[in-house]
Amino acid sequence: MKKPSGCPDNHTQGDTEMLKRREFGKLALVGGVTSLAAPRNALSLGDTSRPALTVAVEALWQNIAPINGISNASARIFPNVYDRLIEIDYLKDPAGQTLSPRLATSWSRNDKVWTIELRPNVKFHNGAPMTAEDVAFTLSEERLWGKTAYEPRGRTFAAGFVRVDAVGPLTIEIETAEPDINVPGKLSGYIGYVVPKAYYLEKGVDGFGQVPVGTGPYKMRSYRGNEAAILDAFDDHWDGPPPARSLTFKLVPEYAGRLAGLATGEFDFICSIPTDQEKQVEGLPDVKLVRQRVGNYTAVLFNMRNDPEDNPLQNQDLRYALIQAIDMDSIVKSLFGDTTFFPAVPFNFPEYGRYYDPAAKPRLPFDPDAARALVTKSGYKGQELIWHITRGFWTNYDAAAEIMVEMWRAVGLNVEARFRDNFQLAYSRPFHMLAVSGGTTFIPGDPYQPLWLDWSPTGVISSAAWKTWDPPREFVEIGQAYSRAVDLDERKRLFKELSAEWQRVMPGQYMWKSVANWAHQAKYGWIGISEFEMRLHGSYLKL
Repeated sequence: MKKPSGCPDNHTQGDTEMLKRREFGKLALVGGVTSLAAPRNALSLGDTSRPALTVAVEALWQNIAPINGISNASARIFPNVYDRLIEIDYLKDPAGQTLSPRLATSWSRNDKVWTIELRPNVKFHNGAPMTAEDVAFTLSEERLWGKTAYEPRGRTFAAGFVRVDAVGPLTIEIETAEPDINVPGKLSGYIGYVVPKAYYLEKGVDGFGQVPVGTGPYKMRSYRGNEAAILDAFDDHWDGPPPARSLTFKLVPEYAGRLAGLATGEFDFICSIPTDQEKQVEGLPDVKLVRQRVGNYTAVLFNMRNDPEDNPLQNQDLRYALIQAIDMDSIVKSLFGDTTFFPAVPFNFPEYGRYYDPAAKPRLPFDPDAARALVTKSGYKGQELIWHITRGFWTNYDAAAEIMVEMWRAVGLNVEARFRDNFQLAYSRPFHMLAVSGGTTFIPGDPYQPLWLDWSPTGVISSAAWKTWDPPREFVEIGQAYSRAVDLDERKRLFKELSAEWQRVMPGQYMWKSVANWAHQAKYGWIGISEFEMRLHGSYLKL
C-alpha cells in the first residue's frame, strides 16, 4: 500500500489505511513533515515604521489564561499571545481541514502513545527557552486533567490522556487510555497553547491570566478586562518579527462607538457588526467588510436538574414542547438572511464531511399544535421559566430570544428572558434555561467535541458550577464507545446513535451556525478565518 504523502514512518498500517479513507486525511499527515523554514517576515528587529493597530471589540473576558479564559472574546487574542503546538492552516486550506506544524514539528502514533517532536530555539516572552518540560506541563495532569488541576476545564480537551512526559530536550510522549487518532486535532485547540512551567507556577492561574507569557508573535504589555488588552511585537519570535508594532484590543461595548471610530480612522479594525448594519459599513470609503461562518453554534440549554427545586424542565414532554413551538428556520432567515443557517438536526454541520447528512430530518419539527398537546400532557401549570442571556454577546441572539418568548407564549409556555450584563451574572442560579454557544470544529472533520466532549460526564455542560444536566447512562455508554472507535465506519455508526440519544433526551435547542464579522481599513490586507480568533501575524496580515 502506498503511504500517504507526509505520513511519518512509524504510523501503523491501520492508521494509514484509515487516514487515506478520511475526507480530512491530510489533517494528521501535513504535520508529519518537519518544517523548519526560515522566518517568513523580513522586518528588522525593532523596526519602528510598523503601525500600531487598534481593534475595537464589544467584549473582553476577565483573563487571558488559555483554558480558564476561554471565550469568543478572548479567542480573538489568544493566537497573537500564544503559539499552538499544531495549527489548523487556513492559508493552505480555507476549509480548515489541514493541520500544519507550529511549535510541534512532527507527530506520530504507536498504538496508545503519540510522540511529539518540538521546534528548537523557541523563546517565551520572558526570554526563557521553550523546553519539552514546559510542553509536558502544559498538557499535564497537574494543569489540565487531574482531580486538583489548575485549569480543570482542560479535562474536556485532554479527554483520554493518562500520561504526558518529556522524554528528551525537545520530545514529549502522550499516552492515552485507548488508541486515539484525534490527538493532533486536540493539540490544535486550546490545550495546544504552550505556557512556561516556572512562570505559570510562580504566578498561579489567576495571576498568569492577567500577565500571561507565551511564545506568540506579540507579548502582553497590559491586560485590563474592563478597558483594553495591549500587546507589543515580540521580535524574537521564532518565525520572525510580526507585521505590527503593537496591537490594542479596546473595549467599546456600543456598536455606534465602534463604527464612528472606524469611520474617523481612530480604529483600524472593529468586530461584531449587526447584520442589518453591514451594508452601511460596506458603503464607507476605504473600509473592507469581512464575514465568515465560524466553527461555532448558538444554543439554549434546558436545565434538567432539580435546581431550582421542582424544576418543570425535568419533564421530557415539556422540553419537547419548547422545541416544537419554535419556527427557528424562519427566525434565522429573518435575522440573518442567507448569511447563515439553522441545522435541522443538531450536530449536523457540513464541516463534518462524511458524518454530515444534508437530507436529515428533525425529530421534532416546528408544530405549534403538537407543542400545545405536549404542554398539556406534561402537566405544566404555567410556572415562570427563567432564561438567562448575556446581553449583546451573540449577534442577533437578543432579538431572536424576544421572538421565541412570544412563540412559546402562543402555546402556553411562560418564559421570561432575563438579559444579564456579563457571564458571571448569567451563570448565577436560579435559571431554567441558559444562553450559550459552543465550538463545532475542535477536531476538524469530526463532531467529537460538540456531541461528546461538551456533553460527556467531564464536559463543561455536565461539570461546571452552572451545569444543566447529568448525562444519562445510555448516552455515556454510547459516547465512550464512540470516543474509543478508530474505524471510520464504526465511528459514523456510533455518532448517529449518540446523536439520536441526545435528541431523545433533548437537553437543549441548537439555534444557528455562528457568524463572525469584522471591518478594517482597506489599506491593510487581512485574511479572516472561519473562527472567532484574529490572526494578526504572518501571512494573515499584510500592511
